[in-house]
Amino acid sequence: MPKSRHLKKGGRRHSGRRGRDMRAVLIRQIAHLPLRECHINEDWKESRIASIFLARNRPDGRLAFGAFAVDLGCLGVKSAFAHPAVSVTEYEGRLIAGQPTRPVRCDPAFAVKLIQGACDYAAQLGFSPDPDYHYAREIFGDIDPANCPDSIEYGEDGKPFYIAGPYDDVEQIMNQLRRRLGPDGFHFLVAFDPEGRIDLFGEDDAQGEGAHLMMEGDHREW
Repeated sequence: MPKSRHLKKGGRRHSGRRGRDMRAVLIRQIAHLPLRECHINEDWKESRIASIFLARNRPDGRLAFGAFAVDLGCLGVKSAFAHPAVSVTEYEGRLIAGQPTRPVRCDPAFAVKLIQGACDYAAQLGFSPDPDYHYAREIFGDIDPANCPDSIEYGEDGKPFYIAGPYDDVEQIMNQLRRRLGPDGFHFLVAFDPEGRIDLFGEDDAQGEGAHLMMEGDHREW
């Protein structure tokens, strides 16, 4: 899965608008192909991060696919990617089997509803999706999220919930949430060391056992 665009400080270089437009055309051309499968990580409810893969069968035996990393807490689509043609071996061996948590099949209408809902929720907070989402979403084709009756919760206990990732610009995101919601308007989870200092995912133990602490309405300066 591509790294988050809500990124390490300094951001990352994305392809330009023209490149994304060209890829959107390529993906749009195969979005009518038969749907093969849709996967989501088994622990998405607990982790509040959904890794979604959607694949379509090509007439030549290869697959077209889209991959989306979705933060249900507040950031929406953190990364997205789509490819019009990969081998089944590469898709199953490198992409699906290579996920850190077990992928399980899910209803495509549910997956699209979750992705689009996360984008809408993030937009209310001032966060935009990964620019590559604007071409990768073409893989949805005619999947209609209205066919999914399930309710999906965003945030946590009625408030946005920010879980800091190792590639996030944490200070920028926290400042955005404070400006929009005030210091007590959201939950957040960041790495924390025993001496009481916030550790923004250092190299030694980025997400070690006991390294996280939830703080609500914290006024700590960054």
